[in-house]
Amino acid sequence: MIGKEIVIKLLDDKAYLTEDKFLTFQQIGLPNFVKQFKTPTAWTIKVLKQFPIEQKIFAEILSYTNEKLPFSHYQVSGSSDIKNIEKITFKNIDTEALVLTLAGKATSHTIVPTIERVAKVLDYEQSPYQTPVQLKRESQIKKVSETFFIPLKNVRFKLGGVSFDKLVASINRTIEFTVVNGDIREEFDAVKNYFGNVLQTKKIQFIIEIQLIDGEITKIKAESPEISRIDKKLIESVKFEIVESLHKPKIDVEMEKSIFMMDEFFDTITNQQVKASVFYDNENQLLDDLLQITASKHYKHLRFLSSKHAHSVMKLRFVIKPFSFIFLIEGERNYHIIWETLDTEEATYVWHEVKNLNKLELTLKKIDHTLNVIKAQGKKTYINSTQDNFRRIYHDYSELVDGFLKWKVELESGLT
Repeated sequence: MIGKEIVIKLLDDKAYLTEDKFLTFQQIGLPNFVKQFKTPTAWTIKVLKQFPIEQKIFAEILSYTNEKLPFSHYQVSGSSDIKNIEKITFKNIDTEALVLTLAGKATSHTIVPTIERVAKVLDYEQSPYQTPVQLKRESQIKKVSETFFIPLKNVRFKLGGVSFDKLVASINRTIEFTVVNGDIREEFDAVKNYFGNVLQTKKIQFIIEIQLIDGEITKIKAESPEISRIDKKLIESVKFEIVESLHKPKIDVEMEKSIFMMDEFFDTITNQQVKASVFYDNENQLLDDLLQITASKHYKHLRFLSSKHAHSVMKLRFVIKPFSFIFLIEGERNYHIIWETLDTEEATYVWHEVKNLNKLELTLKKIDHTLNVIKAQGKKTYINSTQDNFRRIYHDYSELVDGFLKWKVELESGLT
């Protein structure tokens, strides 16, 4: 609707937008001395702003006349925008033109308002309802500046910044403010508590500025020292804060499965609050970060297994308790599924399966069940009762030998 030109027909005490849609003079903000148009009058206006929620438009009057003008095609087309208008405010009203049309003295010409026109009292026939003409007043400009704190939980992270709602008491309005920051993404909203940890605050400071002209808001500005600190480096710190919490999960309930894909792993540990895709494109990136922030007993072992993992055949899998990984090494004749922990003194478990994708899938499901058995009944029960084709490789943590080299030689000897 913005930019449309429409015709307002004024007759008696009504302002018609269509043949059957009219507003009162109070609804279009005419001065109190205007009681009635005895002569049909038409104003052509241009819509500058539209406020659908308030059912209001802000417009500029392009011309005043007592000539009969037709409604615009836009008005007669039955537009819901026209039907919904309940209030019109004008950029200004030319007092001289208003008085001329009110007196019916613009029947043979159209008055176009100009900036230079100075409103003045004209010599016209006074009618009983007319009072002295009121001169145009200067626009009223009001500026509001405030500084306050908003709880982080009430701040919305979105693409390109953050937003929040605030009741500004001095103008009695609730306004949505936005602070722009190109590094922020909508997905961060689910992990904003981690941003609070890194920023070391639960409340965000905002400095706002508002400007109003004749009661209409023309400028809104908001800034925040905390939000301005959020950059790629701080986001990396948030990511590590999340990863740190991943390898020390607080999960007390028993789970039906032990082996998880990366997305399932994040959903399970964070109760579906954090999506892996927010920070990671693949499982290797997550493994790299986990190895960076933890003092892993098996750092070299995990690096080696990651370099040999058959990514094209199987994605890296994760085990929550104990925190560990399931790798796949492809031999000439067999697949070798390897279970290695992050920082517990567990032996490396290796299961062997012929190179068949269907059998590999069944073996992974069987290993998932096996890990549940080990957690519930212990390793000895599984080892003493199983007929699985598997072996264990023990870690040597003594300082007398290179434990990693010894482990690597023993592992590679069984990769057929």
